[in-house]
Amino acid sequence: MSVNAEISIGPIKAAPGARSGRFVPIDVGAGRLVELPVMVINGASPGARVAVTAGIHGAEYVSIAALREVARDLDPATMRGSVVAVLTANPAAFAARSIYVNPLDGKNLNRVFPGDAAGTPSERIARWITDNVIAGSDVFVDMHCGDMNEALVSFTGIEEIGDAGVDGTSRRLAEAYGLRYLLIGPSPGMTTGAAAALGIPAILGEVGGQGRWPAEDVALHAAGLRRLLQAAGVTNEAPSTPGFATEVLRNESWMRATTSGYWHPAVEVGDQIAAGTIVGSVLDAFGRTLESPVATIDGVVIFLVTSLAMNAGDPLLALAG
Repeated sequence: MSVNAEISIGPIKAAPGARSGRFVPIDVGAGRLVELPVMVINGASPGARVAVTAGIHGAEYVSIAALREVARDLDPATMRGSVVAVLTANPAAFAARSIYVNPLDGKNLNRVFPGDAAGTPSERIARWITDNVIAGSDVFVDMHCGDMNEALVSFTGIEEIGDAGVDGTSRRLAEAYGLRYLLIGPSPGMTTGAAAALGIPAILGEVGGQGRWPAEDVALHAAGLRRLLQAAGVTNEAPSTPGFATEVLRNESWMRATTSGYWHPAVEVGDQIAAGTIVGSVLDAFGRTLESPVATIDGVVIFLVTSLAMNAGDPLLALAG
């Protein structure tokens, strides 16, 4: 448990019972700085420190809007512990409306954790977040949604590390988030993998996508985070838990295109399909079929690329069962 003391994150300082938010400059090499918007809400009473990131992928707008809403609404006077929120973790990708990658180096920020302080811009950002946000927290939450070209079903994700206490806390908090599915599996190179390596309970939350941020998706993501904060003992009140049992999924399969062309999916996000099912076709400019990939496992379509344009090596969809 964190002591009831002033919190310092880079240049940000927040006394007990106070909040502080500002841009934190990160040296990403070659004389360049990236400024991360960070808010620290330090409760008046001691308790757990919950670190939260959003916008690891710059076009994941539901996560960004939801975290900002929750961070602004939290009342430090009534909180136990603290929340450290990186409101937009990949600002260059956000500004460029870039899917998947940081335009400063062409790398996927959520594949380079825990990062490298002497590496590329994405690696340096990952290292700063690992050292200054994830490390020292009692719980870590990474809020995501489908990227600008992706639809998905709402789900949480955790990585089990073989420590009963850590794994149990991760499972309990993910279930408190209250989304339809819980995906359990390894997350190498990702934020949650970096937290797991430090022995910190970590939760991934995914709601919405396709470059939109409708009020109902933002509200669903925000409600999940509020329930998690209540379950972690940081706050006293939260929205009621949805009236369904979260379904656990442990087997995940990403399907990628082997050719470039025009993607015509034959399934919808959320569909339950059997291994061997044709999931769609990639066509050439004249409508000839280049490939018709088939499902590799029995499972639910947890995300689906919805853009017509498809490049060889890009994801088509992911299944989990």
